[in-house]
Amino acid sequence: MLWVALSLAAGSCQTLRNALSRQLGKECSPTLVSWARFAFNLPFAATLATVLIALHGAPSLPILFFVHCLVTAVTQLLAAVALVAAFRHASYAQSIVLHKLDGLFTALVGLMFFAELPSTNGWIGIVLSTLGVLWINLARSGGPKGWRRAFHIDRGAGLALLAALLLVVTCFALKEASGALVSANPELGDGRFIASSHTLFHVTWMEVLILTVTLLARNPSELRRVRSHGPHMLAIGAAAFAGSLGWFWAYSLTLVAYVKAVGQIESVLSTWLSLKLFDEKEVKAQIPGIVVTLLGMVFVLFD
Repeated sequence: MLWVALSLAAGSCQTLRNALSRQLGKECSPTLVSWARFAFNLPFAATLATVLIALHGAPSLPILFFVHCLVTAVTQLLAAVALVAAFRHASYAQSIVLHKLDGLFTALVGLMFFAELPSTNGWIGIVLSTLGVLWINLARSGGPKGWRRAFHIDRGAGLALLAALLLVVTCFALKEASGALVSANPELGDGRFIASSHTLFHVTWMEVLILTVTLLARNPSELRRVRSHGPHMLAIGAAAFAGSLGWFWAYSLTLVAYVKAVGQIESVLSTWLSLKLFDEKEVKAQIPGIVVTLLGMVFVLFD
Protein backbone atom coordinates (compact mmCIF):
# COMPACT_ATOMS: atom_id res chain seq x y z
CA MET A 1 0.00 0.00 0.00
CA LEU A 2 1.61 3.21 -1.20
CA TRP A 3 -0.05 5.42 1.42
CA VAL A 4 1.49 3.33 4.22
CA ALA A 5 5.02 3.78 2.90
CA LEU A 6 4.38 7.49 2.39
CA SER A 7 3.00 7.89 5.92
CA LEU A 8 5.95 6.12 7.51
CA ALA A 9 8.44 8.11 5.45
CA ALA A 10 6.67 11.39 6.19
CA GLY A 11 6.56 10.65 9.92
CA SER A 12 10.27 9.87 9.93
CA CYS A 13 11.15 13.05 8.03
CA GLN A 14 8.95 15.10 10.33
CA THR A 15 10.75 13.64 13.35
CA LEU A 16 14.05 14.80 11.91
CA ARG A 17 12.64 18.22 11.08
CA ASN A 18 11.23 18.70 14.58
CA ALA A 19 14.50 17.64 16.20
CA LEU A 20 16.44 20.11 14.06
CA SER A 21 13.84 22.80 14.79
CA ARG A 22 14.14 22.19 18.52
CA GLN A 23 17.88 22.79 18.35
CA LEU A 24 17.52 25.93 16.23
CA GLY A 25 14.75 27.18 18.53
CA LYS A 26 17.30 27.60 21.32
CA GLU A 27 18.90 30.45 19.37
CA CYS A 28 16.09 31.83 17.18
CA SER A 29 12.48 32.88 17.67
CA PRO A 30 9.65 30.42 16.90
CA THR A 31 8.63 32.60 13.95
CA LEU A 32 12.10 32.53 12.40
CA VAL A 33 12.38 28.76 12.90
CA SER A 34 9.03 28.33 11.16
CA TRP A 35 10.13 30.72 8.38
CA ALA A 36 13.25 28.59 7.83
CA ARG A 37 11.13 25.46 7.55
CA PHE A 38 9.09 26.88 4.69
CA ALA A 39 11.58 29.24 3.03
CA PHE A 40 14.19 26.50 2.64
CA ASN A 41 11.45 24.07 1.61
CA LEU A 42 10.34 26.33 -1.25
CA PRO A 43 13.31 25.77 -3.62
CA PHE A 44 12.70 22.01 -3.52
CA ALA A 45 8.94 22.40 -4.03
CA ALA A 46 9.44 24.95 -6.84
CA THR A 47 11.94 22.71 -8.63
CA LEU A 48 9.57 19.75 -8.51
CA ALA A 49 6.64 21.82 -9.77
CA THR A 50 8.76 23.25 -12.60
CA VAL A 51 9.88 19.79 -13.73
CA LEU A 52 6.28 18.53 -13.69
CA ILE A 53 5.09 21.51 -15.74
CA ALA A 54 7.86 20.88 -18.28
CA LEU A 55 6.84 17.22 -18.54
CA HIS A 56 3.06 17.45 -18.32
CA GLY A 57 2.14 21.09 -18.89
CA ALA A 58 0.71 23.65 -16.49
CA PRO A 59 -2.54 22.59 -14.81
CA SER A 60 -5.65 24.75 -14.63
CA LEU A 61 -5.82 26.39 -11.20
CA PRO A 62 -9.39 27.18 -10.04
CA ILE A 63 -10.13 29.85 -7.43
CA LEU A 64 -11.38 27.20 -4.99
CA PHE A 65 -7.95 25.56 -5.14
CA PHE A 66 -6.26 28.78 -4.00
CA VAL A 67 -8.82 29.26 -1.21
CA HIS A 68 -8.07 25.81 0.19
CA CYS A 69 -4.33 26.39 -0.23
CA LEU A 70 -4.57 29.64 1.74
CA VAL A 71 -6.48 27.95 4.58
CA THR A 72 -3.85 25.20 4.60
CA ALA A 73 -1.02 27.72 4.68
CA VAL A 74 -2.44 29.84 7.51
CA THR A 75 -3.38 26.94 9.79
CA GLN A 76 -0.11 25.09 9.15
CA LEU A 77 1.87 28.24 9.93
CA LEU A 78 0.02 28.81 13.18
CA ALA A 79 0.49 25.14 14.12
CA ALA A 80 4.22 25.32 13.37
CA VAL A 81 4.70 28.43 15.51
CA ALA A 82 2.65 26.90 18.35
CA LEU A 83 4.71 23.69 18.30
CA VAL A 84 8.08 25.47 18.29
CA ALA A 85 6.83 27.64 21.16
CA ALA A 86 5.75 24.48 23.02
CA PHE A 87 9.36 23.23 22.87
CA ARG A 88 10.31 26.17 25.09
CA HIS A 89 7.83 25.26 27.84
CA ALA A 90 7.75 21.45 27.78
CA SER A 91 10.05 18.55 27.01
CA TYR A 92 10.58 17.60 23.38
CA ALA A 93 8.81 14.26 23.90
CA GLN A 94 5.80 15.80 25.66
CA SER A 95 5.34 18.43 22.96
CA ILE A 96 5.50 15.93 20.11
CA VAL A 97 3.28 13.40 21.87
CA LEU A 98 0.48 15.85 22.66
CA HIS A 99 0.46 17.43 19.23
CA LYS A 100 0.12 13.91 17.76
CA LEU A 101 -3.32 13.66 19.35
CA ASP A 102 -4.42 15.24 16.09
CA GLY A 103 -4.94 11.64 14.93
CA LEU A 104 -8.04 11.13 17.06
CA PHE A 105 -9.24 14.68 16.42
CA THR A 106 -8.88 14.03 12.68
CA ALA A 107 -10.96 10.84 12.84
CA LEU A 108 -13.79 12.63 14.63
CA VAL A 109 -13.78 15.65 12.30
CA GLY A 110 -13.58 13.39 9.24
CA LEU A 111 -16.57 11.40 10.45
CA MET A 112 -18.67 14.47 11.26
CA PHE A 113 -17.88 16.73 8.31
CA PHE A 114 -16.17 14.80 5.48
CA ALA A 115 -17.95 11.43 5.42
CA GLU A 116 -14.70 9.60 6.20
CA LEU A 117 -15.83 6.45 8.02
CA PRO A 118 -13.06 4.17 9.33
CA SER A 119 -13.73 0.44 9.61
CA THR A 120 -13.90 -1.37 12.97
CA ASN A 121 -10.21 -2.25 12.77
CA GLY A 122 -9.47 1.32 11.75
CA TRP A 123 -11.25 2.73 14.81
CA ILE A 124 -9.47 0.27 17.10
CA GLY A 125 -6.14 1.30 15.62
CA ILE A 126 -6.90 5.02 15.92
CA VAL A 127 -8.01 4.67 19.55
CA LEU A 128 -5.04 2.47 20.49
CA SER A 129 -2.54 4.83 18.91
CA THR A 130 -4.15 7.72 20.78
CA LEU A 131 -4.04 5.83 24.09
CA GLY A 132 -0.42 5.04 23.34
CA VAL A 133 0.58 8.67 23.02
CA LEU A 134 -1.36 9.50 26.20
CA TRP A 135 0.49 6.71 27.98
CA ILE A 136 3.80 8.10 26.77
CA ASN A 137 2.79 11.46 28.24
CA LEU A 138 1.75 9.73 31.47
CA ALA A 139 5.33 8.62 32.02
CA ARG A 140 6.85 12.09 31.94
CA SER A 141 8.10 13.72 35.10
CA GLY A 142 6.45 16.71 36.73
CA GLY A 143 2.79 17.64 37.05
CA PRO A 144 0.13 15.65 38.92
CA LYS A 145 0.42 11.93 39.58
CA GLY A 146 -1.49 9.08 37.99
CA TRP A 147 -3.62 9.28 34.86
CA ARG A 148 -4.32 12.94 35.53
CA ARG A 149 -0.79 13.58 34.29
CA ALA A 150 -1.71 12.33 30.82
CA PHE A 151 -4.34 15.06 30.58
CA HIS A 152 -2.44 17.70 32.56
CA ILE A 153 -2.46 20.97 30.63
CA ASP A 154 0.32 23.39 31.40
CA ARG A 155 1.50 26.11 29.04
CA GLY A 156 3.64 23.78 26.93
CA ALA A 157 0.92 21.14 26.73
CA GLY A 158 -1.66 23.75 25.78
CA LEU A 159 0.49 25.02 22.92
CA ALA A 160 1.07 21.46 21.69
CA LEU A 161 -2.68 20.72 21.75
CA LEU A 162 -3.37 23.96 19.90
CA ALA A 163 -0.92 22.79 17.23
CA ALA A 164 -2.84 19.49 17.02
CA LEU A 165 -6.20 21.21 16.47
CA LEU A 166 -4.78 23.50 13.83
CA LEU A 167 -3.22 20.54 12.02
CA VAL A 168 -6.62 18.88 11.78
CA VAL A 169 -7.88 21.85 9.77
CA THR A 170 -4.66 21.84 7.75
CA CYS A 171 -4.87 18.24 6.59
CA PHE A 172 -8.49 18.44 5.45
CA ALA A 173 -7.93 21.80 3.74
CA LEU A 174 -4.99 20.47 1.76
CA LYS A 175 -6.92 17.33 0.82
CA GLU A 176 -9.72 19.56 -0.45
CA ALA A 177 -7.16 21.66 -2.36
CA SER A 178 -5.75 18.59 -4.08
CA GLY A 179 -9.27 17.41 -4.85
CA ALA A 180 -10.19 20.77 -6.37
CA LEU A 181 -7.11 20.62 -8.58
CA VAL A 182 -7.96 17.10 -9.78
CA SER A 183 -11.58 18.13 -10.44
CA ALA A 184 -10.32 20.92 -12.72
CA ASN A 185 -7.69 18.63 -14.27
CA PRO A 186 -9.04 15.04 -14.36
CA GLU A 187 -5.86 13.80 -15.99
CA LEU A 188 -4.04 14.41 -12.67
CA GLY A 189 -6.17 11.87 -10.81
CA ASP A 190 -3.96 8.80 -11.28
CA GLY A 191 -1.83 8.39 -8.17
CA ARG A 192 -2.39 12.03 -7.19
CA PHE A 193 1.38 12.67 -7.15
CA ILE A 194 1.26 15.57 -9.62
CA ALA A 195 -1.69 17.21 -7.88
CA SER A 196 -0.02 16.81 -4.48
CA SER A 197 3.23 18.32 -5.78
CA HIS A 198 1.51 21.41 -7.20
CA THR A 199 -0.52 21.79 -4.01
CA LEU A 200 2.66 21.65 -1.94
CA PHE A 201 4.31 24.35 -4.05
CA HIS A 202 1.40 26.79 -3.85
CA VAL A 203 0.87 26.25 -0.12
CA THR A 204 4.59 26.73 0.53
CA TRP A 205 4.99 30.03 -1.35
CA MET A 206 1.97 31.39 0.49
CA GLU A 207 3.53 30.40 3.81
CA VAL A 208 6.85 31.99 2.93
CA LEU A 209 5.14 35.21 1.87
CA ILE A 210 3.07 35.43 5.06
CA LEU A 211 6.00 34.70 7.36
CA THR A 212 8.39 37.04 5.53
CA VAL A 213 5.93 39.94 5.79
CA THR A 214 5.38 39.09 9.47
CA LEU A 215 9.09 39.08 10.24
CA LEU A 216 9.74 42.30 8.32
CA ALA A 217 6.90 44.02 10.15
CA ARG A 218 7.66 42.75 13.65
CA ASN A 219 11.39 42.11 13.84
CA PRO A 220 13.32 42.54 10.57
CA SER A 221 16.65 42.06 12.36
CA GLU A 222 15.72 38.40 12.86
CA LEU A 223 16.37 37.70 9.18
CA ARG A 224 20.04 38.60 9.71
CA ARG A 225 20.41 35.31 11.56
CA VAL A 226 19.78 33.39 8.35
CA ARG A 227 23.39 33.75 7.20
CA SER A 228 24.87 32.24 10.36
CA HIS A 229 22.29 29.44 10.56
CA GLY A 230 21.98 28.77 6.82
CA PRO A 231 23.18 25.12 6.75
CA HIS A 232 20.99 24.22 9.72
CA MET A 233 17.99 25.88 8.10
CA LEU A 234 18.67 24.10 4.80
CA ALA A 235 18.57 20.76 6.61
CA ILE A 236 15.24 21.71 8.18
CA GLY A 237 13.89 22.75 4.78
CA ALA A 238 14.95 19.52 3.09
CA ALA A 239 13.36 17.39 5.82
CA ALA A 240 10.24 19.56 5.70
CA PHE A 241 9.93 19.17 1.93
CA ALA A 242 10.26 15.39 2.04
CA GLY A 243 7.83 15.09 4.94
CA SER A 244 5.24 17.47 3.49
CA LEU A 245 5.26 15.79 0.09
CA GLY A 246 4.72 12.45 1.81
CA TRP A 247 1.81 13.75 3.89
CA PHE A 248 0.17 15.60 0.99
CA TRP A 249 0.39 12.57 -1.27
CA ALA A 250 -0.78 10.08 1.37
CA TYR A 251 -3.80 12.21 2.38
CA SER A 252 -5.01 12.16 -1.22
CA LEU A 253 -4.93 8.36 -1.37
CA THR A 254 -6.88 7.23 1.72
CA LEU A 255 -8.69 8.40 4.87
CA VAL A 256 -6.83 11.20 6.61
CA ALA A 257 -7.32 9.44 9.97
CA TYR A 258 -5.53 6.33 8.67
CA VAL A 259 -2.55 8.39 7.56
CA LYS A 260 -2.46 10.09 10.95
CA ALA A 261 -2.58 6.73 12.78
CA VAL A 262 0.35 5.29 10.83
CA GLY A 263 2.12 8.64 11.17
CA GLN A 264 2.23 8.05 14.92
CA ILE A 265 5.59 6.47 14.17
CA GLU A 266 6.76 10.03 14.76
CA SER A 267 5.85 9.75 18.45
CA VAL A 268 7.90 6.58 18.78
CA LEU A 269 10.91 8.03 16.98
CA SER A 270 10.64 11.32 18.87
CA THR A 271 10.64 9.50 22.20
CA TRP A 272 13.75 7.58 21.16
CA LEU A 273 15.46 10.83 20.12
CA SER A 274 14.55 12.36 23.47
CA LEU A 275 16.49 9.58 25.18
CA LYS A 276 19.46 9.41 22.81
CA LEU A 277 19.99 13.05 21.87
CA PHE A 278 18.30 15.20 24.48
CA ASP A 279 19.00 13.00 27.52
CA GLU A 280 15.40 13.13 28.78
CA LYS A 281 15.63 10.14 31.16
CA GLU A 282 11.87 9.84 31.68
CA VAL A 283 11.64 8.26 28.24
CA LYS A 284 12.48 4.77 29.57
CA ALA A 285 9.14 4.69 31.42
CA GLN A 286 7.35 5.51 28.17
CA ILE A 287 8.12 2.17 26.52
CA PRO A 288 4.66 0.64 27.31
CA GLY A 289 3.04 3.59 25.60
CA ILE A 290 5.27 3.07 22.59
CA VAL A 291 4.15 -0.57 22.38
CA VAL A 292 0.45 0.41 22.49
CA THR A 293 1.04 3.05 19.81
CA LEU A 294 2.69 0.52 17.53
CA LEU A 295 -0.15 -1.95 18.15
CA GLY A 296 -2.63 0.69 17.03
CA MET A 297 -0.64 1.19 13.85
CA VAL A 298 -0.79 -2.56 13.18
CA PHE A 299 -4.61 -2.54 13.40
CA VAL A 300 -4.78 0.25 10.84
CA LEU A 301 -2.33 -1.49 8.55
CA PHE A 302 -4.41 -4.65 8.57
CA ASP A 303 -7.68 -2.83 7.96
